[in-house]
Amino acid sequence: MTEWILASPCGSVAITVTLDGAGALFYGITRNGVAVLERSRWGLVCRDRVFRDGLVVVHAPVVSVVEQDYTLRHGKQRSRRVRAVRATIEVTNPEGHGLAVELSVSADTAAFRYRLLGASATVTLDEELTTFRFVNPGRAWLQPTSPADGGGPAHENLYANGVEIGTATEASSWDFPAVFESGAQWALISESDLDGTFRGTRLAPRPDGREYSVTGSVTEEGMGYGDVHPTSRAPWTMPWRFIALADSAPELVESMAVWDLATPSRVDDDSWVEPGRAAWSWWSENDSPRDLDALRRYVDLASDMGWEYSLVDANWTVHSEEQIRGLVDYATERGVRLFLWYNSAGTNNDSTEEPRDLMHRADTRRAEMARIAGWGIAGIKVDFFHSDKQLGIQHYLGILEDAAEARLMVNFHGSTIPRGWDRTWPHLLTMEAVRGAEWYLFEPRFAEEAVWHNTILPFTRNVIGSMDYTPVTFSDKVRPHLTTAAHELALAVVFESGLQHFADSPEAYLSAPEAVRRQLRGVPVVWDETVGLAGEPGDSAVVARRSGDEWWIAGINAATAKEPEVLDLARLGLGAGVWEVLGDGETRDAVVVERRDAAQPFVRPALGAGGGFVARLLPR
Repeated sequence: MTEWILASPCGSVAITVTLDGAGALFYGITRNGVAVLERSRWGLVCRDRVFRDGLVVVHAPVVSVVEQDYTLRHGKQRSRRVRAVRATIEVTNPEGHGLAVELSVSADTAAFRYRLLGASATVTLDEELTTFRFVNPGRAWLQPTSPADGGGPAHENLYANGVEIGTATEASSWDFPAVFESGAQWALISESDLDGTFRGTRLAPRPDGREYSVTGSVTEEGMGYGDVHPTSRAPWTMPWRFIALADSAPELVESMAVWDLATPSRVDDDSWVEPGRAAWSWWSENDSPRDLDALRRYVDLASDMGWEYSLVDANWTVHSEEQIRGLVDYATERGVRLFLWYNSAGTNNDSTEEPRDLMHRADTRRAEMARIAGWGIAGIKVDFFHSDKQLGIQHYLGILEDAAEARLMVNFHGSTIPRGWDRTWPHLLTMEAVRGAEWYLFEPRFAEEAVWHNTILPFTRNVIGSMDYTPVTFSDKVRPHLTTAAHELALAVVFESGLQHFADSPEAYLSAPEAVRRQLRGVPVVWDETVGLAGEPGDSAVVARRSGDEWWIAGINAATAKEPEVLDLARLGLGAGVWEVLGDGETRDAVVVERRDAAQPFVRPALGAGGGFVARLLPR
């Protein structure tokens, strides 16, 4: 048996790699000397070559330190400096085919990826042998993959809330990101830097004890189009799989692993990329995209609130080009720009929502993008992808590449999860892959579910990228909200999105108290710093975010009421100022406003079931 240990620069995280007597590769992960994963498997089964056992190491790993500084156009941390130790282990199988496993270890992340060696040969992957085997029992927050039928998979299921590690699902898989509390450690598993040579992956539905396996798409995805088995030419570099580690759930919120491992920006000049806030008419008025008067009312809302954008959703094609260009002019006069909705199809869905068949073929897509860019359209929302197969991933990346050429910003809906693409393509402002506010319209039980579901998302889905939940819905749909107005308001800060769509109506926002409107007018979408302060998934979440010199703190609560609590803000380095705090009133829709001196300890307000608060630090 041969063993290597690769530790992070500060020594806190380490990967131990073992080649056992049968020539099989295993790995384990420790943090601060405590084992998190043990005897987890590496290996691939390809159509013409297998890397399971009988492997021989070509040479000892060469270790290097990698330092990188980068800046993002949006997200939870604008400027980032990361230092990691990397090494590559090369092995050959009994037939002489080569495989490299590249490792990366930083202060809070362990990661690895495969690279099939050789030249020119076309290779098809049949099975991946990767596993994640937890040392200790504990709890897990896992999202069952939605069915591959008319509406899926869109990765919009509710999370299993704190189930025992090792719990199985009846779904086809568990989605990334997957979060675990094992022993005294918190871990988030996901992937980064997925390109068009591979497929999106997940965790198999039935773990072997505490050992989870990696699996891929099912045949039915994307209306059956595309192979579930990815094919590429060697050398073939596959996506990073990473395990982000933390002492607590709030610390996990701060992870930047998915961006640290992503390919740097491919857009030479991204000065045209402008994250922002948007009015969105569809949630309140489903037929509004067909009504120019309604669309103008939402442009007026965006203008009144100082928001940068308004979204024109599905079926806007009932209007002529002249009418849409007139709407663009109307918005431009009021300092607002428009996003237009598109159906992603082609062959990958059977939705009749229009426009469709304009984003599938590259030549048609480029012509349409050039056309609407000429009108002054700011960006596109592309929906209903329904596939994580290699063909589906190529579809996403083709849209991003062509949108960069046309200088159009992008929002993916009905989509896969983020995988660091917004570092590579900074005009990708947000993605859905979340059960968001639209579910108030679809599912009568969502009012009850949102109370706890919202508190899971900051520690799971939103950790890996911008999330288009479409928050701050004060009005009732299907059933009355069970979250308070302060909870809804807090979502604009608790949930990060480079394009934050506010889903409610002009009447709901413009009739809100002045303090509420002031918060909604001022809330940023680009954050220089994010700090997790308190909570855990399914119970509560309190997050601090900084934009420039301005700090915001927001919190949301699930079902168990909480007394006021002093929050530790020492890490924030606050200066003088006054907190404007908006919290729960005596009724669901009431909001209490108070001012507090920033020099005093910050006491989180009392939180009732479904309660919340948001605080903004103002100059004295």
